[in-house]
Amino acid sequence: MCFLHIMKTISYETLIAYWQRAPSPEVSDFFSILDVCLQNFRYLGKRNIIRKIAAAFKFVQSTQNNGTLKGSNPSCQTSGLLSQWMHSTSSHEGHKQHRSQTLPIIRGKNALSNSKLLQMLDNTMTSNSNEIDIVHHVDTEANIATEVCLTILDLLSLFTQTHQRQLQQCDCQNSLMKRVFDTYMLFFQVNQSATALKHVFASLRLFVCKFPSAFFQGPADLCGSFCYEVLKCCNHRSRSTQTEASALLYFFMRKNFEFNKQKSIVRSHLQLIKAVSQLIADAGIGGSRFQHSLAITNNFANGDKQMKNSNFPAEVKDLTKRIRTVLMATAQMKEHEKDPEMLVDLQYSLANSYASTPELRRTWLESMAKIHARNGDLSEAAMCYIHIAALIAEYLKRKGMFSMGWPAFLSITPNIKEEGAVQATDNPDNESPVPLREEENTSR
Repeated sequence: MCFLHIMKTISYETLIAYWQRAPSPEVSDFFSILDVCLQNFRYLGKRNIIRKIAAAFKFVQSTQNNGTLKGSNPSCQTSGLLSQWMHSTSSHEGHKQHRSQTLPIIRGKNALSNSKLLQMLDNTMTSNSNEIDIVHHVDTEANIATEVCLTILDLLSLFTQTHQRQLQQCDCQNSLMKRVFDTYMLFFQVNQSATALKHVFASLRLFVCKFPSAFFQGPADLCGSFCYEVLKCCNHRSRSTQTEASALLYFFMRKNFEFNKQKSIVRSHLQLIKAVSQLIADAGIGGSRFQHSLAITNNFANGDKQMKNSNFPAEVKDLTKRIRTVLMATAQMKEHEKDPEMLVDLQYSLANSYASTPELRRTWLESMAKIHARNGDLSEAAMCYIHIAALIAEYLKRKGMFSMGWPAFLSITPNIKEEGAVQATDNPDNESPVPLREEENTSR
């Protein structure tokens, strides 16, 4: 908290001078401290906080009934202990290795018998003001988390503004860009309030405007991570967050279209389909929330007058249609999750539908391998990995980067001929040949 207060009040000139003279490892450590701040001051949510308060009351009451607390006023113990418990749990959930930054942590029932600890507990929550103090605590948690979020966003904005030239080196493919981007993505990986997320989305729109090459040229790692995190927000419980995420997603695709001289959105198309495939397993997307976000994205495309005479609205519509196809196929898989053979058949059909898109075919083949391994069918899992290896070999051969293609695996299985369907057409954006995971062809 002291560090954030200094960062918030220090002059821009002093901060910029520090960044300019600090060596690269020290700048990286600076961002690591920002990451720690985001993780420790994340927003837990009203329901979660109130649930913990109820659990704390129940715990203290049972402790009093057992006669564990002795020698002090019961109401004072209850209120003080509750306040202490709230402070410790709100700061340490999911980060048990960190020590308390305010009050000592209560570790088990033995700590309740420590007279010195009990004397340190404040008596801020009396029996007549419990509800008021609970509301105050929830508001304080939310305000602190939002203030931390906004402070770090201001620091990131200032850094990218003053280090734009360094961040653009090697077409934005450098370690400093990766470090800044990782901190931006951390906002989505730890819980944030809807108010804070609104500012995160706005900051990311500016970031994409400044550094489009980081996402639409060269390796697709940053583009893939961006699509994954934004799509995850499209499944958020807050309608305002869904709308903001959908708007950012549409803005991202439009920037991809403009970057490619209004030809296509091949990179964002591929990475979004891949992200959907991953999120189906990781977050269980596909319900009404996610469908609502897809509809919002389509509405943005249909209502964009500047893009009305281009093929961009049709590309967006085609993308959302393909996402829904994947979701429908996944729903069928869920119906047959207790039938391993049927489940694998559906996975195999979906993998074959992406025969001309190596990255997506590889994603579903890997998913098939995991199912086989989970069921103990190790030989079938191994065969999936052989197909993946043949797929990569064939792609690299057609790119002139490897001398052998799928026939090298023909002695293992005759079915390997299926991997000959991989297409290696020239990149539509005239980019240099890239590895398999960067394949940009999305024809089906």
